Amino acid sequence: MTVNELMEQIRGEMTGDLKKDLEHLSERAGSLRGEKNAGELLEAIANYAYEMMPEEQREKFTEETFVLGKRMDAAFHEALTLVNNGKPQEAEEILSAISEKIEKYYDNAQPRLFSFRNPFEYHMYRYYYPNDTEFDRAPFDFAHYLQLYGYVLIENKKLSEADAVLEHAIRFNPVSADVRFEMAELCKLQRNRKKLLAINQDTLRLCTSADRIARVLANMGFYCYYVGDFYEAAVFYYDSLRFHGSKAVEFELQDVLRHMKTYGQKFAPPTEGQTLDVYHKYGLQPPPNSDLVNLAVTLANSAEEYGRPELQGLFTRVAFDLTNDPRFKEQLDRIDRKIQAQKEE
Repeated sequence: MTVNELMEQIRGEMTGDLKKDLEHLSERAGSLRGEKNAGELLEAIANYAYEMMPEEQREKFTEETFVLGKRMDAAFHEALTLVNNGKPQEAEEILSAISEKIEKYYDNAQPRLFSFRNPFEYHMYRYYYPNDTEFDRAPFDFAHYLQLYGYVLIENKKLSEADAVLEHAIRFNPVSADVRFEMAELCKLQRNRKKLLAINQDTLRLCTSADRIARVLANMGFYCYYVGDFYEAAVFYYDSLRFHGSKAVEFELQDVLRHMKTYGQKFAPPTEGQTLDVYHKYGLQPPPNSDLVNLAVTLANSAEEYGRPELQGLFTRVAFDLTNDPRFKEQLDRIDRKIQAQKEE
C-alpha cells in the first residue's frame, strides 16, 4: 500500500468526531506494523493525526511525545541507526531522554498502558492474566524502545542501569520473549546464575517460534555448562539445534562434548525420555507450548468465522511456527490465496 492510497482511505473514514477519529487512526496504525513500508505509512498517519488536533491539544501532545525536538518514534529510529552504525554511546543520550519521557508521562497512566507488538501478544496476555481487563495501547512501542536502551547500556558497560531499564521494558510488554533474551544476556555478563535460570524458565513459555525456542534452549545449555552440568548442557544444545540450526550452537555443543571427554564422559543423542528428564530437572515444560498452539488455533478459527483472513493468517502462522506442522502450512497457503483474490476483486 502506498502513502497516497492509505491517506485516501483514511480521509474517507473520518467522522468529524475528533476523539473517535484519533482512536481510529491509532487502530489503523497498529494494523500496519507488518507492512513492508510500515515506517512511511505510520509517519503519514502520525502527521495527519497531529494536524487534526486543536492547538491546545497539540501542545500537550508535543510535550508528552517529543524528545530532543523530534517525535519519539523518529528519535528512536535515529538512535537505532546510531546503534547499527556502531555508535552506542551516541545513541544512549537519545534513548535516555526517551526513557525519561516514558517514565514521566506513561508509567502511572490509568488505565495501564501496554505495547504489544501484534494481536497474538495481546491475546497471550489475556490468556495468562485473565483477570486484568483494564488496560490500553501505548502510543508507541515503549517495550521495544526500552529494550534497545537496555542493549545500549550493556554495550556501554552500564550493567546495573541496564537491569532496571529491561525490567521497565517488560512492564510495558509482559509477554515479550525478546526483552527477556536481552535480560538473559545481561545475566550472563553479571554471572547471575539464579536469575538466568528464572529468565529462561519464564521465556520458554512465551516463545512463539522455533528460533526463539532454540535460543532459550541454547541459553539453558550455557547455564548448565556454567554450573558444571555438562551432560544436561549437551542435551539442551542438541535440542536447540533440533528446533533451529545454528553454527554458533553447534560450536558450543562440540565444546561441551570435548569437555565431557576429558572427564571420561560419553554422549549419545538422548532418547525422548532422557530429554524430558533434563527439562523437568530445571522446571521446564518441553516445547512447543501446547497452550499457545491451542490458543493460536482457536483464534484462527474465530477469525475465519468473522471473515478476517489477515488475522486468521497471523494466528495460523503462529501455530505453524511453533509446530512446523504441514497442515498449518496448507492452511496458510489457502489463506494467502484468499487474501490475494480479495485484493484483485
